[in-house]
Amino acid sequence: MARAEPGSSALLGGSTAAGSVAGATAILRGAGIPTPRLDAELLVGHALGRDRAWLHAHPDAELDPAAARLLAGWVERRATGEPVAYIRGFKEWLSLRIATDARALIPRPETELLAEAAISEISARLVRDDAPLQAWDVATGSGAVALAVALRFRTAISLGRLQLAASDLSAEALELASENLAAHRVSGLVTLACGDLLEPAVAAARGIDLLIANLPYLTSTEAEATGGSIDWEPRGALDGGRDGLDLLRRLIVALPQRLSRDGVALLEIGAGQADAVRALVAALDVRTAVTTLRDLSAIERVVRVALV
Repeated sequence: MARAEPGSSALLGGSTAAGSVAGATAILRGAGIPTPRLDAELLVGHALGRDRAWLHAHPDAELDPAAARLLAGWVERRATGEPVAYIRGFKEWLSLRIATDARALIPRPETELLAEAAISEISARLVRDDAPLQAWDVATGSGAVALAVALRFRTAISLGRLQLAASDLSAEALELASENLAAHRVSGLVTLACGDLLEPAVAAARGIDLLIANLPYLTSTEAEATGGSIDWEPRGALDGGRDGLDLLRRLIVALPQRLSRDGVALLEIGAGQADAVRALVAALDVRTAVTTLRDLSAIERVVRVALV
């Protein structure tokens, strides 16, 4: 990734929104950023405190000198490869504003499918069963999935019909998750715990009804590759080992002991990993039903494992 040349902030192209977008786009394109126009619009909009739609409707809006100075610094940071989400300090995800920084992965669009699958699963079970339901978001990272679930089911949680926990091996990631929950006023609805996979003691004796997991699934080679946001994100949240399945393998082996009698696990996986994950589940000494959900690119992205 090319670095911004000294003094490149002077090339932003004037104090209007349109001029600033044009200048920032040129700088980012010259630095080899793959989405220069989009990133420029996001940063200019952030400097103005507006979204991209407003920006397009007000090309002549002017940046005051303080905003222009901030923008210049952000553009130079983006030109080095730093993710826009870290520069702005948040990511729009599933219509939510998720605080982001180097403590955790930036929430991906693909993970919206995992959150939506969890919400659908919980909705169906709340209609079907009167017994309290226990859900656990493993490797919660920024807390995005747990937050989406808590917001959707805040009444069910308050009434004791749903118990929601979220855990992560990284104490720093859990701090960020806690901040996101607090910012959306649902911190009291989610039990947070620090520990490796299913190690924390957050599950009732009868087991977990719904396990939600977005574990590291890049291969070590992929995690070591340079380019894009992975250069800036925590390595431990990306590296799934030689084949990308080290943590998924450990989690799947533990499912028969930790899920309830008819429990379900929803596992986000990488492209091309579905067959390997199906084989891992098939090797368990229990009866299971396995289905997958495809993302917008038709990739099998979420594996649903149900004990039957």
